[in-house]
Amino acid sequence: MRAHLIALLSLSVCAAACSAPSDEDSESDEAAVSELKAYWADAKRLDLGDLSRVAVGFATDGLNDALSAPSFGARFDAPVVFAARGEPNRVLPDGSEIKALDTIVSGLAARFGEKELGTEVNAARLAHLGRGADRYYVESGFAARAGLRNDWSFDASGFADASLRLGFDAGVELSSRVITAAPDDKLDTLLRAPLGALKEMRGFVYPRSAEDVRNMKPGEMFALRGVGKLGANFGVGAPLLVAEPTGGMAYRIVVSAGVAGVIGGQLDVQLVRLPGDEVVVDVGVENGRGLSFHAGIRDGWGIKGICEDGTRCLRDVEVGGARIDLARLVEKAVEKRLNSYLAVRLEGSASQASSRVSLSRFRFHLDQGNRDEVERALEHTLKFDLRLAQALYNRDLDEAKPGVIAEIDAVRASTTATRNFGFELLGMNIYHRAVVKKEGSFVVQSPEGTRSILFDSVHKSGGWFQMAHGYTRTGIAAQTLDARNPTNFRSEANLFLQTAVGDKHMDDDIIHDNIDGLLVGIGGKELVDELDRYGNQMERLVWQRCAVESERDRNRTTQRFDEECNVRLLDDPAMTDLKARGLAAIEPLVAGMPQDFQKLARDMANTRLTLQSVGIHNFDSANGPNVSFTLDLRLDDKALGILTSRTKEQYAGALREYLAAIHADRRKVGAEMDKEAVRRAVDDKWGRDIEKMATRFESRAKAYRLIADAERLVPVALAGKRFVSYPLGIRFAVDGNANRTYESAVINSTSHERATAAARLFDGLLEEADRINAPLYDEHTATFPLLSLVPRESLEIGADVRADVRSTFWVKRERYLKSGFKSVAARAKGADVSTISAGMFDLDSILSAR
Repeated sequence: MRAHLIALLSLSVCAAACSAPSDEDSESDEAAVSELKAYWADAKRLDLGDLSRVAVGFATDGLNDALSAPSFGARFDAPVVFAARGEPNRVLPDGSEIKALDTIVSGLAARFGEKELGTEVNAARLAHLGRGADRYYVESGFAARAGLRNDWSFDASGFADASLRLGFDAGVELSSRVITAAPDDKLDTLLRAPLGALKEMRGFVYPRSAEDVRNMKPGEMFALRGVGKLGANFGVGAPLLVAEPTGGMAYRIVVSAGVAGVIGGQLDVQLVRLPGDEVVVDVGVENGRGLSFHAGIRDGWGIKGICEDGTRCLRDVEVGGARIDLARLVEKAVEKRLNSYLAVRLEGSASQASSRVSLSRFRFHLDQGNRDEVERALEHTLKFDLRLAQALYNRDLDEAKPGVIAEIDAVRASTTATRNFGFELLGMNIYHRAVVKKEGSFVVQSPEGTRSILFDSVHKSGGWFQMAHGYTRTGIAAQTLDARNPTNFRSEANLFLQTAVGDKHMDDDIIHDNIDGLLVGIGGKELVDELDRYGNQMERLVWQRCAVESERDRNRTTQRFDEECNVRLLDDPAMTDLKARGLAAIEPLVAGMPQDFQKLARDMANTRLTLQSVGIHNFDSANGPNVSFTLDLRLDDKALGILTSRTKEQYAGALREYLAAIHADRRKVGAEMDKEAVRRAVDDKWGRDIEKMATRFESRAKAYRLIADAERLVPVALAGKRFVSYPLGIRFAVDGNANRTYESAVINSTSHERATAAARLFDGLLEEADRINAPLYDEHTATFPLLSLVPRESLEIGADVRADVRSTFWVKRERYLKSGFKSVAARAKGADVSTISAGMFDLDSILSAR
């Protein structure tokens, strides 16, 4: 038996007051979540007879006869033929060539991974051809005329609409794709009359029974698409976490739930036969809309609504002084989430946009579990009633070899940003276009063995005259769940930060300040203090040896800097010795760092000392070089846990050291004053603001920890019960109006809630930084101190200095060229870092696209 017994997913609920209190007051006073009270219904005790007794049938003989008749009127796509290897010398009647499956399989494995369904299916096809009975797979597509009697629907019970009919609407046009394995002597017949030849070869176009499905060869598939209605139990068996209305996430209750819903739109169902007893069915919808949703508060039709205490699980509860009907709340939240999911336009193929989304995907094992129930669930799923398949999966989670495995669930999928291959998901030609021709860009809506990723990104920029600055803040959440081993769940939240500042004509310490902010973060105040000892002497030497000349014009005094003097000074032994000693002095401080952190520290230190060897001034508006500095900081799940565990005092100390590093007048430090005097000046100038910023850090960090606490407590509260550690959160507002309370319900995964909490932590610091108005910009004050609070082994960081030091006829920048000031970029990644990635996709490209 698996270590944990599991259900479909978990939901978390919290209430937030709408009265808009101050940010600090809206956060929870709770330091940690220590206990969850469970109201739980065991799906093992649910009688599924109301569903399993209903026979809806597979395809009828009448439909198969009509499709295969010579007089059948349909619009056919040109068939596509695949062999194990390409056959360029054999030209088909339409002039096309036979394509290679081996190229597709190897390309899919490299690009999408071995576990992705497209890779698995096409690998099964390649293996089947390798056994020699068949030589080709033929993929055919066609559209059946409107008015064809398809018999692909039935009267369904257990929904709010007593007259509901699930499946394709009567008389609608149907689109279809069929893939058939064939020997060499059947290829020409299949190309001339694919449906008639298919029926002659195996007795059917679409399977008429479970036995017909068994008789399909590995890799054979069919897909049907048309307008109709689909029924399912969304979130069936879901643990629901309920929180106090504190603005944080102090959870108190966990309760099971399920919502019966009907979705209408352009439905499709795709079935592919895999080796052994395995069949995969993917059900999706395009231009979908939710027609009805009803939370289950009784036992029946695939939902266990009554708890072990004999009371409905979705009961009324007291939340923040308000009486909340959990059934109504969950119902509204699921309805809003799914309708939002259905409305999103996704990239559906290699060449066009589509709004098709997968709602559910099941693996049926025809020889496992109760065979009659499994076959009946397959029958129902093909006719767009998903409830029995969902219920069997939920009921048999503790079985070693369950008959049904749910890989994609609509509620889970709706909380992620995904893309898919649409109606051609189980085909071959779509992958040929993607892998061989490299057309389009894809993010596949994969089974829960790969990551589902959600982004919450904010980018802001501004500038004044020749200065520009900005930041990007991205919260990223990911849920990883292997449907075959659901206890292998991983919930992750990451925070990606980027600050950038540029100056077309550098005339101040903009680069010095960024470098010192970085170095104090990764190396501590000692590293910057050591550079001050030598670099500040270099800076004073420039201004002593190459003094500014003042010339009195008619109405003003013009100051001039002696460029040639500075160029000569760069070769002076006093200057070269100071720089060499400064770089040597930091070696004991960086030698113990990992190699990439050593390089980052040395590169930045060298750039700082190089700039301190030249005179930087604002005597004319175009003298300085064009420069920019970009900092990239990526905090993974572990880093966020460490960061949010830091105390208010620790944060205040990190902020104080950052401000001391950038506020210092470097030419004076070591001569007229020491660094301790700078720190005292920082306290005098910004002490109260540091306190307020640290208080904001404390409250936002606590909000993050409360969510993480609840995630960890789900297995404790539901010990011995079937659940999957896939928490989702329902947030809602309580303002005295019941209708608005339920309408405000929003559902998100708790990993998303943690990522949002991490993003809000940064946003709060950014807001408070405006009080300080320190050198550089608010985003730098909000970002750089975080470096000191996370150990190097959990930091991923990059720094990019860009410099254009070319001289012109009017502007001389020879001192910068002579000094060696140039562009430099370095990245460092701690040994423990494991940031969310998009697998075969470039996450940076995805973020940029968004």
